[in-house]
Amino acid sequence: MGLMPGRLCQFQRRTVISSLTAAALILGGCAARGVLDVSFLPPTTNTDGSPLTDVASYRIYYSTTNPPCPGGQMVAAAAPKKQLPPDQPLGVRLTGLTLGTLYFVAVTAVNSRGMESSCTKTANARARRP
Repeated sequence: MGLMPGRLCQFQRRTVISSLTAAALILGGCAARGVLDVSFLPPTTNTDGSPLTDVASYRIYYSTTNPPCPGGQMVAAAAPKKQLPPDQPLGVRLTGLTLGTLYFVAVTAVNSRGMESSCTKTANARARRP
């Protein structure tokens, strides 16, 4: 997720995800109270290299302890109906977090049959004011 005009955002960490597929997870703490903006490139292939065509949703796991997945708090995000360009990230804002606290975040993909991928590598950032 890039910088949006009129918003003061600082990216905290970028981690390449290498679980189910290659993707990127970016955590940004944006300058009021207890949020993290999580942005990731959706996977395009399965671990066997075949096209990934049936993703229904993503689960964003977060926790103040590492690893956050599985077992941390979770927010679900619906997958787009149309395939996005390979470099267009999806974003989710985590709210209600404790300002200044370090959070660990990982993402999974869930297919149309309810099967969940393995957890991505973990990224972390401190909760900031929106």
